[in-house]
This record gives sequence, C-alpha cells and structure tokens, in this order.
Amino acid sequence: MTTQKIFYEDSYRAVFKAKVISCEVHEAGYQLRLNQTAFYPEGGGQPTDRGWIDGAKVSHVFIKEDIIYHSVDRHFKEGEEVEGVIDFERRLDLMQQHSGEHIVSGLIKKLYGYQNVGFHLSETYMTADLSGELTKEEIKHVEYLANEAIFKNIKVTAALYHQEEIKDRDYRSKIAIEGAIRLVSIQDYDVCACCGTHVKTTGEIGSIKIVGADKHKGGMRLTVLCGRRALQDSVKKQEAITRVSQLLSAKPTLVAEEVEKLLETLAGLKQKLNARTDELFELKASAYTIQEEKVLCVIEEDLSTEEIRKLCMAMTKRTDKTCLVLTPEAEGVKYALGAQSTDIRVLCKELNKAFNGRGGGAKEICQGTLTGTSREIIQRIQNQ
Repeated sequence: MTTQKIFYEDSYRAVFKAKVISCEVHEAGYQLRLNQTAFYPEGGGQPTDRGWIDGAKVSHVFIKEDIIYHSVDRHFKEGEEVEGVIDFERRLDLMQQHSGEHIVSGLIKKLYGYQNVGFHLSETYMTADLSGELTKEEIKHVEYLANEAIFKNIKVTAALYHQEEIKDRDYRSKIAIEGAIRLVSIQDYDVCACCGTHVKTTGEIGSIKIVGADKHKGGMRLTVLCGRRALQDSVKKQEAITRVSQLLSAKPTLVAEEVEKLLETLAGLKQKLNARTDELFELKASAYTIQEEKVLCVIEEDLSTEEIRKLCMAMTKRTDKTCLVLTPEAEGVKYALGAQSTDIRVLCKELNKAFNGRGGGAKEICQGTLTGTSREIIQRIQNQ
C-alpha cells in the first residue's frame, strides 16, 4: 500500500489527519507508516521534514518503494487515527531555498548553457554544482535577475506529465526518468524535473543571495542563501562591517580601502621587524659561538619555529661546532640543530629517539619538538 502524499497536493498543509498502517521497532525508536502524510521524506537533495504526530517527535522521514516511513519516539497502534503537525517554519525555509535554487539554475542554463549537476540543501546552506565556470560579473548578473524574478511574484507550479506529453519540451533533469515526470515550472525562468516542495509564488522566497563561488570538478559550486537565511547573513555582515568601520574610524563604504592601507602599513612594519630580528640574531650568534663547549647549546624563550631556525643558522655560519637552539613549551621543547661540516641528521634521529621527538630536515639543519626538559636535552647532547 503506497502512502498518499499530501505535501504534493498542498505544500502549505501543516496539520493533517491519518490512520496508522503499522509501527515497528527500530534502532532509533519506531518506524511509523500512515495511509497519508504531509511530511516530506528526504530525497532529491532536500532534507526531511520534522514535526510531531500526536505529540511524538518525528525526527526523520524517508521513502522506500513508494511507502513513507516516519521515525518517531513512541509506539502507535495499528488502525488508530492520529494528527500530524509539520514544523512549518522549517518547511517554509526549505521551500524558499529550493525554489530559489530553481530560479538561479534556470537562469544559468538560459544565459550561459551550464547545467546544474549537483544540488545539496542543508540546515544552514545550499549549494548548486554547475557544469561550467562563471565570472564574478556573470554571478552578479544572475543574482540580480534572480531577485527580479522575486519582485515579479510569479506563480510556481508543479504537475505530473506522461512521457508523451513532454517529449518535445525543454526541461532540466540530472537523470533520465522513466514513467510519469513531475515538472516544477517558473514562467520564463525554469522548468525542472523535481520531487521537492516549493513556494506558491516567487515573492515568498523573499530574497536570493549568492555568497560563495568556488571551482569544483571542472565546473563551479555556488553557495546560495534565500529568504530568512539571506537576511540573517546580511545582518551579520552589516554588523561586522559596522564594527570594523568604528575601529578604523572610517565610513562603512570605505572600509575595504582603509583595510588595504592598514595591511600595507603592517607589511612594511613586518619587513622592518624581520630586518631588526636578523640583526639581533647575528649579534646573539656572535656571543654564543665564542663558548668553548663541544656542542653549543642555547635556550631562548618565546621563539617561533622560524626564529629558532634563523638563530641556529646564524650560529652555524660562524663555527664548525654543532649548534642546538631550544625554546621550552608547555608540553616539551622546540629545537633546531645545525652544523656545517657533519651530517646533523644522525644526531637528530638520536635525539628524537631519546626524547620521543618529532622532526627532521637537511644534513645542515634539522628541527622539530622533543618531550623533556631543556636541561635533560643539553646534558644528553654534551655527553655524546
């Protein structure tokens, strides 16, 4: 016995009555079958509806061989009448996203000839995979026209057709479909074979915003937000821009230019700092390399991995001795080990083995981390 699909008859139906066909124990609770349902089952890239049946939580809905199963958290008796309630706020959000994707994908096919070859709709974002790449200006143009479609408040229709009825009709479809085909149509924008739920008119989508465009498998993946999601994204970004403009004492429209200036200033300061750091390491190397020990060991606090390497190299340029620079950390010691005339990798392996370390490098210099204290490491290497 197939399940009557109320969501196709009326995608805005949030409350319905039904009879229990069966309710079987499942690892996640119970799987409930009804004679009819308004709950949309996961499929076609659209997530499942959620809600309640006589107060029992519906966490997942899926379809198998035209029978729809509801995952619920309690048992129901066969034959009893129940009332289902859809989480309609969530349903409307999903319909806005899915309908918006139709407009975007339809426009891209019409304008640039690219197909939508992949669609994913999650709780927070939606993606559409295209068979080709668009420029920034083309994406901007598609977004503009998509919102024009919203302003026109065009009807969104869905109907079943036999193959013969539409054999000469141009419509989008990712796969070959046998038997009856359900086409979702938005006049002048899109006709697509689709099993999802959609809004009644484009105006109910609210707005469409393309927030991401990345190269993907020879084409492009667009990330699209519609309706309330687009609004929330806009609010977050506006808050961020306002905060940055306040920090920079600049008008919001001039934030990008001010940030560019700031980055240029920081790059210049970083270059000067690096030059001063190199001079400092040269001076330190001069002082450290006059020591008489067989292996020159230095402990320096708060050096980065790159700075440890720089100091070690500055020392090895001034002496034929083995040089070791250590910087203690919360859980061990960072090190750089170098020498001009010997293959330092042998000693590096010995230290790693002795102190459960990780690291390596070239024969002139190695670096990594060791577990142990600086004192223990220095004692070990000087007793080699």
